[in-house]
Amino acid sequence: MIVAIATVLFAGSAIGEGMGERHMHSFAKDVDAFHAALAPLWHAPAGKERAQNVCAQAPRLESLAREVHSGDAKPLLSSITALQAQCRTNPADIDAAFSQVHEAFHHLAMPNRH
Repeated sequence: MIVAIATVLFAGSAIGEGMGERHMHSFAKDVDAFHAALAPLWHAPAGKERAQNVCAQAPRLESLAREVHSGDAKPLLSSITALQAQCRTNPADIDAAFSQVHEAFHHLAMPNRH
């Protein structure tokens, strides 16, 4: 029985490692709302379709980031502003700017790990 419980706990901690798998995190509610919008975009295959979707969802990401009050969202908001500028000037080449949004999110969500 202990082995079965350990197996379930270990398997549960691995959820979210691969693309398309469900994430299991314990974020603050406001951070989790942002994560719910970011995750499907981040885990989509890179390319033209993802870039279009990211740019289309950038205003929503900004709105959700503005609703984050459980941590310092300024770096996240700055990265989203840069992403939106990239979407306006060169929407086909947003990967670096989008990576910065993802990194800023991780710094916000898990500040003790960075």
